[in-house]
Amino acid sequence: MRRSGELIQWNNKSGYGFVRDQSGRDYYVHISAVNGETRPRLGDRLSFETRMGRKGRLSASAVTIIASSPAPAPSLREAIQPSAGVSRYHLGLRTAAATLLTLLILFIIAGDRTLLWLGLLYVGMGVGSALLYRFDKLYALNGHYRVSESNLHLADFCFGIIGGLAAQEVYRHKTVKPAFVATTWAIALIHLLGLAFLAFGGMIA
Repeated sequence: MRRSGELIQWNNKSGYGFVRDQSGRDYYVHISAVNGETRPRLGDRLSFETRMGRKGRLSASAVTIIASSPAPAPSLREAIQPSAGVSRYHLGLRTAAATLLTLLILFIIAGDRTLLWLGLLYVGMGVGSALLYRFDKLYALNGHYRVSESNLHLADFCFGIIGGLAAQEVYRHKTVKPAFVATTWAIALIHLLGLAFLAFGGMIA
């Protein structure tokens, strides 16, 4: 007699686990007993025959997947992996812009130590902006409430642009939508011009 149950434990690497039927009894299931080429996932509903396996252990045979569990959302680490053929150490335009802004800040501070507060402001707000992008990426992967684009832009504008650019590059997030990208680069340009004026304005005058 065929039974049905839920796959409650599964070791995908080794190809075995346990399925629990409606009465609460667990049966050992091996990948070799699963019909078809699709590998089962934790939470799948299975239909199976029963037999006595080695060492007197109840086992499932002629296993068929009758209902698949939803595929798990990719982890943040998986989502930020670079595309095939692109080195993970590839230097993107956003990273280059963030580096240029950082160098300008360091140049300004080196010329006038009283402006150290400016560097600390960029560091603090940059960390905050990067965290907002990280949270928004995680929320997007898991289908949760998102951080609004206006808040991301506001954080970037309020001296968080370096962290925002870096986070966009690292998390591969908010780099496609034209309107968002254009606003990001407009904010970066405003900060670049402001820092360039502080760094070289006196020389020009």
